[in-house]
Amino acid sequence: MSSPSAPPSIPSSSALRRYLSGADSTLSRLTRILSTTSGIDTTLLTLGYSLTLVSAQLQRTLEKQLERLALSVVEKASDALLPGETLITTLPSPNGPLAQLAAGSKAAADLIADFRIFLRLWGLLSIYQWAKSTYHSPPADGLLRRLAWAQVAVNAAYQYLENGAYLAQHGILPGRSWTGEKQTRWWVWSSRFWAAHVVLDFVRLARVRQLRLRKRSAAGVSGEGEKEGRVEAIREEARWWDEVYVNAAYAPLTLHWSLEEGCVSEAWVGALGTIAGVIGFRELWKQSG
Repeated sequence: MSSPSAPPSIPSSSALRRYLSGADSTLSRLTRILSTTSGIDTTLLTLGYSLTLVSAQLQRTLEKQLERLALSVVEKASDALLPGETLITTLPSPNGPLAQLAAGSKAAADLIADFRIFLRLWGLLSIYQWAKSTYHSPPADGLLRRLAWAQVAVNAAYQYLENGAYLAQHGILPGRSWTGEKQTRWWVWSSRFWAAHVVLDFVRLARVRQLRLRKRSAAGVSGEGEKEGRVEAIREEARWWDEVYVNAAYAPLTLHWSLEEGCVSEAWVGALGTIAGVIGFRELWKQSG
């Protein structure tokens, strides 16, 4: 005779309090992140590219299922066909839960991308503040100063072209200059200026690292020194690598959108964008704690 099963355990009040405290902490940090425009953009970037990746992978699965179905039909019909006969058939479009999830993910990703571009319509104001800050407090290093002004210029061009192409796409800027192939060229050239920013940022990061190593060498810091200084150096190094990884993820994307036909698959677009988004969101999460 089997013994009766024990009743399900009820969480203790202390465990429940810890759970509620953890949930409150998480929600509070999310609230702080989503209270800023940059936090909203980074969160949506991560979510949007993740959905793009999910949609692409689901679509790939559906295509493989359709391919297997087609091969099955051909194999079954081959025995019944006479020499010289050709089989013509129409396969049903996938409309099951997987297909609906793929379509929904793609629609959500497209909506998020559109909303993020809408939020950037005021980006020229931020670039103006960037230029103003660079003018009043320029980097001490000559190369970094020139790189800063070059990045201000290419970002202003990128933002202007993207704004125009986006408004034209939604019918707000009518006219021949904003339709058809011309509109496509505006999108492409905006991405090329973004690609220029990424290249310049790689040069900036290389110069920053060079100056940092030179400073450490001059100060004779090789494992000695104050604990706080070593901790800060480790943090600077981690932030530097984060910027390198983000730019490394964006570089193929900017090249992809700089070409009218593109050069990477939708799955790679989602994967690379997700990498950049996760790194940015992780930094925001640390700062919100």
